[in-house]
Amino acid sequence: MKEKKKRFNRYTAFFLLMAIIYSVLGYKLIDLQIVKGEYYNERANMAAITEIPDPAPRGNIVDRKGVVLANNYQSYMLVYNETSDNKKYFFETMDKVFNLLDKNGEMQQDDFELKINPFRFEFKTQDEATRKAQEIRFKRDRGLNEAIEKKLFPDSKGKLTQGQINTVDKELLKISPEETFKLLVKQYNISPAEDFKNLLEQYKINADEAYGLIQERFHIKPSSDLKAQLEQYAHSNSKDAKVILNNLISEYGIDKMEYDVQLQRKYMVIRDTMKMQSFSGYKPVVIGANIKKDTAFIFYERLNDLPGIDVTTQPLRNYPYGELGSSFLGYISKISNNPEKYKEKGYDVSSDYIGTAGLESVYEDRLKGSNGGRIVKLNKQGRVIEELGRREPYPGQTLKLTIDKDVQNAAEKTLDKVMQDLQNNPSVSSDGANTANATRGAAVAIDVKTGGVLALASRPGFDPNIFSTPGKLTTDMYNQFFNPDLEKFAKNYIANRSLQVTVDDLFPPINNSDNKSGKVERKDQYDIYPKPFFNYATSALTPPGSTFKPLTAVAGLEEGVITPEETIYDNLVYTKHGYNGHSWNTSSKGALTVIDALACSNNYYFFEVGDRLYQNGLDTLANYAWKFGLGVDPKGKATPSTGIEIPENFGQVFNVQSAKNNAANPHMWLLYDELKKIRKNKDGGGYSGIDIQIQTKDSKEISDLKGKIQDTIKQQMKFNNVNNFSDTVKGLLKELIQKDPSIQDKNFSDGDISTAMNKIFEAVNAVEEEATRPGNVYNAAIGQGSDQFTPLQLANYIATIANGGTRYKVHLVDQFLDSNNNVIQDVKPEVIEKVNMKPETLKAVKEGMLAVTSYEDGTASSLSQFPIKNAGKTGSATFNEKIQDKIGRTSSAVFVGFAPYDDPQIAVCVFVFDGGHGGYLIPVAEAMYEAYFKDELKNMNYHFQYN
Repeated sequence: MKEKKKRFNRYTAFFLLMAIIYSVLGYKLIDLQIVKGEYYNERANMAAITEIPDPAPRGNIVDRKGVVLANNYQSYMLVYNETSDNKKYFFETMDKVFNLLDKNGEMQQDDFELKINPFRFEFKTQDEATRKAQEIRFKRDRGLNEAIEKKLFPDSKGKLTQGQINTVDKELLKISPEETFKLLVKQYNISPAEDFKNLLEQYKINADEAYGLIQERFHIKPSSDLKAQLEQYAHSNSKDAKVILNNLISEYGIDKMEYDVQLQRKYMVIRDTMKMQSFSGYKPVVIGANIKKDTAFIFYERLNDLPGIDVTTQPLRNYPYGELGSSFLGYISKISNNPEKYKEKGYDVSSDYIGTAGLESVYEDRLKGSNGGRIVKLNKQGRVIEELGRREPYPGQTLKLTIDKDVQNAAEKTLDKVMQDLQNNPSVSSDGANTANATRGAAVAIDVKTGGVLALASRPGFDPNIFSTPGKLTTDMYNQFFNPDLEKFAKNYIANRSLQVTVDDLFPPINNSDNKSGKVERKDQYDIYPKPFFNYATSALTPPGSTFKPLTAVAGLEEGVITPEETIYDNLVYTKHGYNGHSWNTSSKGALTVIDALACSNNYYFFEVGDRLYQNGLDTLANYAWKFGLGVDPKGKATPSTGIEIPENFGQVFNVQSAKNNAANPHMWLLYDELKKIRKNKDGGGYSGIDIQIQTKDSKEISDLKGKIQDTIKQQMKFNNVNNFSDTVKGLLKELIQKDPSIQDKNFSDGDISTAMNKIFEAVNAVEEEATRPGNVYNAAIGQGSDQFTPLQLANYIATIANGGTRYKVHLVDQFLDSNNNVIQDVKPEVIEKVNMKPETLKAVKEGMLAVTSYEDGTASSLSQFPIKNAGKTGSATFNEKIQDKIGRTSSAVFVGFAPYDDPQIAVCVFVFDGGHGGYLIPVAEAMYEAYFKDELKNMNYHFQYN
C-alpha cells in the first residue's frame, strides 16, 4: 500500500493535469479547425464581404436633332474604405493623400457646407427660410441637438412635443459656424492626441521607428527618456499601456497641440462624410472626384502605402456646351431639402445627386435610372480583393427635346452681345433711355405648328457643370450665385450712375435676428441685380408695351369697333374721360388704318380702339387676351399656365376682377388707419378709434372676430357679394367694441359706428372706382398699366396669331427614349384653344406686323433686308414712370415676330430689362432666324451676320 501511494506523487499529478489541459485544447482545436472549420471560415470571410453601390448613369438629354446637351462620362475617383485594421492609420494616410493631391493639381472633394476663413455656412439657396431649415438639418444630422435637449428637457426621454422641437431649433440656430466647427472637431476626435495614440498603436513593436515618426510629426525635441518610454509602452499590458500613453501625451504637451484649421477641416470633411454615410450602410468615402488619369495611376502605384485608399470609376454628369440651355436643363446637386422624401424612394441622401432645377428636376424619376451594386470581398486594409457578384445599373431614360441647339446657341450668344452693347453705350436712345443696366434678358422661339420650344434663353446663365462636378463650385462662385454682396453692388451701381439715392433706398435691409455673420441681408426690391438662377424667359413678368397692340387690333376688328379700311386721325394726346395719354411720336402721323398704326406703333390709334372696346364692356379686351394665353379669367376654371414642363410665372391682362383683387389689400391697409381716427379726443390729444388689425396681445376670440370683419370687408371690395353688408359689418363692429378690452371703455356711440361705416364704404367704393376707370383699358390697349406677361407667354401669343388662331400647349420634351434610343413615349402637340378669327381680321393684323418689318418707317424695318419674308412688332415697356430714372432703371425692350410670313414656322420673343426699345433687340431675332433657316439660307448664298 505504501508503494502504491508513493507512485501517485506531485509529478504524476502535474503530468496528469497537463494531459487533461492538452486534451481539452486538442479537442477545441479539432472542433474549431475540423468539425466547425468550414463554419468559422465562412464567418471570417463574411466579415469582409459587403455590397458597394454602383450608381446608374443619368439619362441623356438631346435636342430635336439628337445633339447631346447633357450626358455622362466615366471619371476616376479616389475613395477611402475604413476598417478596424486601417483606421489607426487615418491621419498618416490622409496626410500622404492630401500631399499627392496637391502635387498633382487635384482637389479634395468638398461638399461640406461648413466653411472657414471666415467660418460660415454655404447652403445653395438665397431664400432665408430655406437657409435656416438647412442649417437646422445640418446640425441635427450631426447630433448637436442632443446636448440641448438634455439640458432643456431632461425628463423628455427623447420624445419631444412640436413646441419643444421648435425651441430646440431656435437654440440650434444660435450656435455660430465657428462653435459648430469646434464641436465637430471634438466629436470627430480630430486632434494630435488621437493621431499620437494611433501612431503608437501602429508601431508598438518597433519603438525606434515610432521614435523617429513622433519627432517628425509632432516636433518633439529628442529625449533620452522617450525611447525607454516607448519600449515600456510596447511591452506593457493594455492597462499599463494606457497610463503610459496618457503620461506621454501630457509630458510632451500633445494634449495642448492643435492642427491648423485648414488641416482640421480636411480631416473633418472625410470624417463627416463617413458619419453621414453610416446612416445608409457601407459606402466608400469619395476623397477626390474626377481626378486626372495620370493622377489615378500615381495612386494605383502607391496603394500599398495608403491603407484604405482605392481608385475606382463612376459616371459624372456632363454638359458638353457649358452654359448653353441652363435655363431649361437646370442642374443636379446633392440632396439638401426634404431628405426623408428621397430616403423613401431609396436614395442615399448622404451622397446621391438629384435634379435640382429645370428638366433635371422635373424628370428626376425618368432620368435617374436604377442603381446597381457589387458584392465584394475586402482585405483588412479595406481594399477590394475579389468581386463575388454584380447587379448591373440601368441607365435613366433619354429626353429628346423640341429645342434646336443651333437656335438656342444663336439666342444666347447674340443676346449677350446686344446686352453688352447696350451697357457700353447707355445713352444712344434719343428719348434719354439709359440702358446701362441692360443685364437681364430672355429670348424664346416656338414652333408655331406644334407649340414645341425651339429656344429658351435666359441671361445671365450659369454652367451646370459647376454643380455636377465635385470641387468646381468655388467660394467666389457660391457668393455670386447664392450670397451676393448687394451692398457693394449697390455702391458701385449708384456711383457709376451718379444717382441721388442711398444703398438702403435700393436694397433695404431685411430684419434678421438670427443673422450671425455681421453682413446686412438686403432685398432687391426693384429687381436690379442680375440673377443667374432666375429664369427670365419663363418667370420675368413685364408689361409687353407695343407688342400687345396686335392683340388690341384683333379685339377691335372682331368686335367690329374698327374695320381694316377705317382711318383714325392721330391727335398725339388722347384726352377722353379726363385721360392724358401721349403718343411717343413728336408729330402727328395723320389718318391711320390699323395696318399703318401697327407699322409705326401709334399710341393714339390704340387708345381710341381701347375706348371703343371699353364702351362694349370693361373686360372686352381681356376676353380676347385670354384666348391667346395672355392671362386667364380669374372667375373661370382655366389653369394659369402655358403648359411648359418647368416652373413658370403666368402674367395677367387688365380685367376688373384682378384689378379689384390687387386694389383690395392696399385699401384695407389705408382703412386700418382711418378706423383708428373715428373721433378726435376732447383733450386734443389725438384720436380714438377701432383697431381691426389683429395684434399679438389679442385673445383668440378677439383675433377671430377681427379676422371675420376683415374678410367680410375684403369680400365686398373684391366681389360686392355680401348680403346685408352694412348690417353685417355694423353688428360685428358693435360686438368687437363690447368684447375688446382695449376699447370697451371708449363709449363709442351709434354716431361713431356710422362714421366707421362711412369710412368702410369709402374704401369699398375706392376699390370699385380704381378698378373700373376707363384709363385702365386705355393703358392695357397699348400694353402698359397692369398688363404683365412672361416672354414665353408673348412668344406663344404671337405663334397663335402666326398659325391662324391655334394656341398649343407649350412643351420642351418631344420624346422619351430608353438607353438604346428606342421610343418609350411620344409627346403629341396639344391644342389648348382654337381662336376663330374672321379672315379679314387675321389678314389685317398680319399685314400690320409685316409693315413693321418692311415699311420704311416701320419700327423693325432693318428686318426687311432678311431674305426670308417675316413679320414682327417692337415694344418699349415702362418700368415705373415715377421712379425709374431716380433708381437708374428705364423701359424694358421687347420684340416679337414670326417667319416665314406666308407659311409661318417659327415665332420669337426677345426681351431685355432696361433695354430701352425693342428695335435694339432685332439682331437676336435675326440670329435665331439665321440658325433655324440655315440650310435654306445657304442655298441662297446668304451672308450670315450672326452664325
